[in-house]
Amino acid sequence: MNDQAQRLRDMVKNSNIRRQPAGSQNSASNKNCRSLAVTSGKGGVGKTTFSLCLATALAALRKKVLLLDADLGLANIHILLGIAPQKNISDAVSGECSINDTIITAPGNFDLIPGASGLEALANIDTGRLERLRLDFMGLEQQYDYLLIDTGAGIGSVVTHFASSADVALLVMTPDPTSLADAYAMVKILYERGCTKIQVIVNMVSSDKEGAETFDRLNTLVIKFLKRPLELVSVLYSDRDLKRNVRTQKLLAKECPNSKYVLKVGMLARKLCGVVNAGSQSFFTRMWSGLSSGG
Repeated sequence: MNDQAQRLRDMVKNSNIRRQPAGSQNSASNKNCRSLAVTSGKGGVGKTTFSLCLATALAALRKKVLLLDADLGLANIHILLGIAPQKNISDAVSGECSINDTIITAPGNFDLIPGASGLEALANIDTGRLERLRLDFMGLEQQYDYLLIDTGAGIGSVVTHFASSADVALLVMTPDPTSLADAYAMVKILYERGCTKIQVIVNMVSSDKEGAETFDRLNTLVIKFLKRPLELVSVLYSDRDLKRNVRTQKLLAKECPNSKYVLKVGMLARKLCGVVNAGSQSFFTRMWSGLSSGG
């Protein structure tokens, strides 16, 4: 995966693609579209389930939401939703369709770009197709209020590039000691990449107290060694209904709208809607610029 990302960076850097000026409309895309990368230092912390619930909660607030399944190693959002999309992001990359052709309306009333496991085609497309893909992606943000990027787990270069390109990196962790260690590693890399906005969601806890204590352990390490504090934005409880709905491929927010998990994510969605996006560039502009510069 790292070799694949490096090949793509080299291709973008060495191509003769004509760039739009930094202040142009195409480069800035839609400043009103807020990009949120949901990420984690390790798998099994409930990152994708949280992404689905947050997308549904934002859509319930009459926001136009696009969820991008950016887990290039194990794309599974469509599986959790129990749907079989005809097109996915790999079809757009290969040129079989436009990126807009891959978008489907998910059961939670948000739009979804289904992912694909492995995108080797990225390293082999010609410069003309690469430019079209770049413009297609940046054009998407003009259509939405929120872009949610469900990244892969871990601290690989592709994952951290997606997370650091977003307006906000939403870091999901659990009380598990391995999750604490991996969350710290993720924060360290994101800080090194210039990501200044990291918000933490502590998942799978039995109480607010346990969630706060879990966050404090991480934040203490971050302050001591990285000298920059984190922000806790939500504590989410373990939920038996959540596990059952994952097995039955149904949205918890639709099946159990009054569960504590759903209500907590709804509170976070309302909090996010009160934040004005102050970024000068869109997610895809930053992402492509990072690829070009080798970041």
